[in-house]
Amino acid sequence: MTGASLPLAGRRVLVTRTREQAEGLVDRLHDAGASVEVVPLIATVPIAAPEAIVACAARNAAAPPPRWVAFSSATAVRLVIGAAGAPALSGMLIAAVGPATAAALISAGATPQVVASEHDADGLATAMLQAGMAGATVWLPVAEGARGDLAERLRAAGAAVNVQPIYRSVMPAAAPDRLRAAFAAGVDAITLTSGSTARNLARAMGADGVPSGVPIVCIGVQTAAEARAAGLTVQAVAPEASVHGLVAALTECLTPQPLR
Repeated sequence: MTGASLPLAGRRVLVTRTREQAEGLVDRLHDAGASVEVVPLIATVPIAAPEAIVACAARNAAAPPPRWVAFSSATAVRLVIGAAGAPALSGMLIAAVGPATAAALISAGATPQVVASEHDADGLATAMLQAGMAGATVWLPVAEGARGDLAERLRAAGAAVNVQPIYRSVMPAAAPDRLRAAFAAGVDAITLTSGSTARNLARAMGADGVPSGVPIVCIGVQTAAEARAAGLTVQAVAPEASVHGLVAALTECLTPQPLR
């Protein structure tokens, strides 16, 4: 490929989630020519007992149709399928927040009927509302502390919504040291794909903060707002809340800058 087709050639980008959690971001960055340093700022701690997940699945399956289950992360898919199995979702319409979440469902034997084109809670709500929510019963297995916008929008459209926190996101103990090592080796930009990654980045760097001159690029306005609330300076926000939009914003942000 030519340099023109590799707009991020020579760039080193910090990704703050695991490859599996990042909805294909690492692959997209590689395709654009970037080298990628993955320093996960989120680790998952299950907080719902398997039998509690099984019970919620059974209650949802017994509700009058239409019955929905909506997944806002691949982590939620793994925990629900691990506890209840894919057959427990039989008879439910399934919604996924993005392609990695959809892929996790498909690999487990559960095909989503709705996949949000914008990979955040707002995008998922919009996609589900287009399918019609009046009279629906919706089960939302989510992370503890997840924003309530999705449930509120579905309820406003006439759905009965059961929000079940099933896991907690925490910062890995090694994250601060790994971040400092990455910055010492040189980083051209940081990508943030959730409020949790933003808050943990600020917490990990402490009083030192993010090195000056390293731009922070966020996947959407929600993430950017939470990053700013955590005291971070955001240089760019994806025009659409998707991996494609994030890479486009990152490319535009870095193009005028000299290589490090």
